[in-house]
Amino acid sequence: MNSNQIRINPLLPIFIFVRLVVSTVFRMVFPFLPALARGLGVPIESVAAAVSARSALGFIGPALGAIADMRGRKQALVGALLLFSVSLLAIGIWPAYAVFFTGLVITGGTTVVIDSSIHAYLGDRVPYAQRGRATALVELGWSLAFVIGIPLIGWSMAHSGWNAPFIWLGILGLLAGGLVGLVLPQTTPVAGSWEELRLGLRQILAPSPLMGLLLAMLMTLSNQIISIVFGIWMEDSFGLSITQLGTASIVIGVAGLVGVGSAVLFTDRLGKRQAIGLGLVVNSVICLVLPFVVNNLWGALIALFVFYLSFEFGLTSLLPLMTTLSTQARGVFMAATLAFLSLGDALGALIGPLLIRSGLTINVLATVVINVCGLAVLAIFVKPIFIQRQTIEDLE
Repeated sequence: MNSNQIRINPLLPIFIFVRLVVSTVFRMVFPFLPALARGLGVPIESVAAAVSARSALGFIGPALGAIADMRGRKQALVGALLLFSVSLLAIGIWPAYAVFFTGLVITGGTTVVIDSSIHAYLGDRVPYAQRGRATALVELGWSLAFVIGIPLIGWSMAHSGWNAPFIWLGILGLLAGGLVGLVLPQTTPVAGSWEELRLGLRQILAPSPLMGLLLAMLMTLSNQIISIVFGIWMEDSFGLSITQLGTASIVIGVAGLVGVGSAVLFTDRLGKRQAIGLGLVVNSVICLVLPFVVNNLWGALIALFVFYLSFEFGLTSLLPLMTTLSTQARGVFMAATLAFLSLGDALGALIGPLLIRSGLTINVLATVVINVCGLAVLAIFVKPIFIQRQTIEDLE
């Protein structure tokens, strides 16, 4: 076992916890979009606009990713988690739309910094041949958000009001920041000067990295067009209450876990590009089934299970591939990757509610078309430009 693995293995549970807290905050707005709108006393479109603005602000991530490259991953993680937590506490304590909008937007920028710093750290420490597995293990936090976080959100909203979850999520964010500060070793800057960073940024302007960013955007755009209307569709079609929506979200969370688990087992074996393509194909096929199960709750849950499984598998497989596309400014590029993921979320948050006014079928067709475009970009343009040649060893 090499020294990098000795350092990275004890950190994986902490990274999973960080991702669990951050992902719960990110995902909670989708199934509870109507409840948040009712609590704030605003139209659903107003809450959707806040979600879109949150995702759009992710574009400050690359600038902060540059700071992480020059100052270290640890400093970026701790600082972002602190600001993230304060924003959540503000929403919980002052439950007004202006505070909600501002706080949600700030969490968008800090989430990009948190996630990109974690993935850049993995890119720094884990050999490429094993990176799919390490990335997938950390992404368990994203999937656990639907299994653990969202049901707790539903219970908390039903018993203590719509703003109550923001308070305890803010406290958990502070705990996560403290753990990172205590356990993560001091990280050395990747770029020692702005000149070195500028040279690294040139890598990002090559065709493969740029097309990789486009692919990232397309994948989250297609998913968001369905996700943003998930709560609306389930309420309208099956009359589910807030608590029932939280319970139904467990199915989606389990799907995410299975998708991430599949990535742990198969992404490195299949190859990152092949795994991404498989995820996009399965996602498109099952998406076409959704309009036919609008009157069958179990059919809808099964279709959503496969839909989110394939998305999580494809997205988890994308992240280790992206770490190869820029090695001299990895923090910036991973922040840019997550910013483009956020851009896809922002566009989907705007487009999804507008499309569903004409029926779920329109959302489905839009998702399939975007997935096909993603497959074309992947097949033609996105290929690793750097593979770290190191001995393959299993992460313990």
